[in-house]
Amino acid sequence: MPDLTPSSKPHFAYIDCLRGYAVLLVIGCHLVYSFPELPNPVRRLMVTGWFGVQLFFLASSLTLLMSWHSELRRNGRVSLRAFALRRFWRIAPAYYAAGLLYYLVQPPALGFDGLQVLRTAIFVNAWHPAWLTVPEAWYVVPGGWSISVEFAFYAVFPLFAALVTSLGRAWLALLACLGIGVVANLMAEQAFAGSYAPAAIENFLFFWFPNQLSIFALGGVLFFTLRNQPRLMGWVERHSTALALGAIVAFCLIAYLPWLGKYLGAMPWLPAGHVASLPLAVFALALSRHRGLLVNRAAAAMGAVSFSAYLLHFAVLHVVGLLPGLFMTRSAGVAAIAAYGLSFVACVALTFLLSKLSYHLIEQPGVALGKRLIARLRPSRVVATPVG
Repeated sequence: MPDLTPSSKPHFAYIDCLRGYAVLLVIGCHLVYSFPELPNPVRRLMVTGWFGVQLFFLASSLTLLMSWHSELRRNGRVSLRAFALRRFWRIAPAYYAAGLLYYLVQPPALGFDGLQVLRTAIFVNAWHPAWLTVPEAWYVVPGGWSISVEFAFYAVFPLFAALVTSLGRAWLALLACLGIGVVANLMAEQAFAGSYAPAAIENFLFFWFPNQLSIFALGGVLFFTLRNQPRLMGWVERHSTALALGAIVAFCLIAYLPWLGKYLGAMPWLPAGHVASLPLAVFALALSRHRGLLVNRAAAAMGAVSFSAYLLHFAVLHVVGLLPGLFMTRSAGVAAIAAYGLSFVACVALTFLLSKLSYHLIEQPGVALGKRLIARLRPSRVVATPVG
C-alpha cells in the first residue's frame, strides 16, 4: 500500500484507481452470498470479483517497488527499520480496530480464543488450515488472510527488491515463485491430507503465502516494464483504452471457464487466481498510461480509503443480512438482479462513508505516528545498493 495519494502525486492517480476497482470487485463478490436466488450466469460473473484481492497484491508490489527505488535514488540506501515501521503503522491500527469491532458485533461462536487473537495480531493467521479454513475457525477480522499474506511479503520484500533489479530478473523471479508455489502446495496438500476436509485444504492452499507469492512477483514484472520499456509503454499509451477494455473482457470471461468451480482454490498446477491475475496485470499496465474515463476521481477516492473499505465492507454486508426485506435478498430472476444492483450501490456508498471516517480517525493518525517514530530513530545500516 503506497504512501502516495492522488492529491499529492496526480501522476499516480491510477494506482488509487486500481485499489478502488479492487475493493469494488471484492464487495461485489461477497454481496453475492446474500442473494441465494441470483441467476447463475450473474452469480458466476460477480463471484469472480473474489480475485480483486489479486489486484490489491499487484498494486501493493508495484507501489512498494516505487517507494523503495525512490528512496534508494534519493538517499543512496534504504532503511529497513523505517520500512518496517511504515508498513506496520500503515496497517495495524485499522486492522486491530476492525478486530475489536467484529468481536463486539459478532462474537465467535466457540468463545474467545486468545491464541487466535495473537496469531492475527502478529499476522500469521493464514499459515495453517486450523486457523483459517476449517468450519469452526474464528477469523477475528473477516478477510484477514490477505493481511497475513501482505505482511509475509513485507518480510521478504527487502530481499526481493535487492535481488530483482531488472525486467529479466523480474521474469526469473516470477518463474521461481511459481515453482515455489507448486512445490509448497503439493507438500502441504500431502501433509494435511487425512487431517482436514478436502475443501478446507483446497481453500487454505489458495490463501496461504507460498501460493500468492507469484502474484507479488508479477507486480515486479509490471514495475520494470513501466520503468524500463519506453517503446512498449508508448504503444500502451496509444492503445490504453482498447487494452484496458480487452483486459476487462478477458477477466469477465474467466467466470465462465469450465474449470473455475473445481480450481477456485489452489490446485497445484493451475490456480485460478494466477489465471485471473494475467488480465488484471494488463489492466494495470493500461491504466498507468490511460487518460480516459477509467482513471477518474470516484475510483481514486475509493482507492484512497480502500484498506478501511476492505476491512469494513463485511460489517456493511452484515447489515444487509439482517435486513433481507429491505434489500430484497430473497428475490429471484430479474428482480434478484435488480435488487443485487441496488444493494451493491448502497453497500458501496455506505462502505465509502464509513471508510472515510476510519481513514481520517484511525489510518492517518497511525501513519503520522509511524512517521514520528521514524524521525526519532537513527537510520539503520541495512541496504546501501541493490544486488547488481
